[in-house]
Amino acid sequence: MPRLIAVILFGLMVLAETFQAYRLLRTLADPAPVAERLGISYGAEILRAGILLVLALAVTLGALLAVVGLLGRLRALFLACALACALGYLLLGLYQMATGVLQLESGGAVLSGVIYLVLGALAYAMRRSAVEE
Repeated sequence: MPRLIAVILFGLMVLAETFQAYRLLRTLADPAPVAERLGISYGAEILRAGILLVLALAVTLGALLAVVGLLGRLRALFLACALACALGYLLLGLYQMATGVLQLESGGAVLSGVIYLVLGALAYAMRRSAVEE
């Protein structure tokens, strides 16, 4: 059962971060509206969105390959990629919290950072429990 739950969890992470990456690509194509809404310069928004895009793609790839590892019963692939996904979420959460406090002065960004940290902890926990089955 933990294997099925892990497949579903990592599959949802793939979907969520794919949509996030798409949104960030659209932001990079036209950073003006987001920069104005956040009250930062265009250059700062391009840098912020670029960093978030790289991290979102790392999480997406890690989660996707974790699903492949689970479905293919490739233990080493699953362990490595689930860890990459968890670390990606950790970095994403810390970056969101830092920008929320230091750059945007936004409680919403800090909250999203905390959510990413929880998702990273969940990915790490699933990494541990799915292979014990």
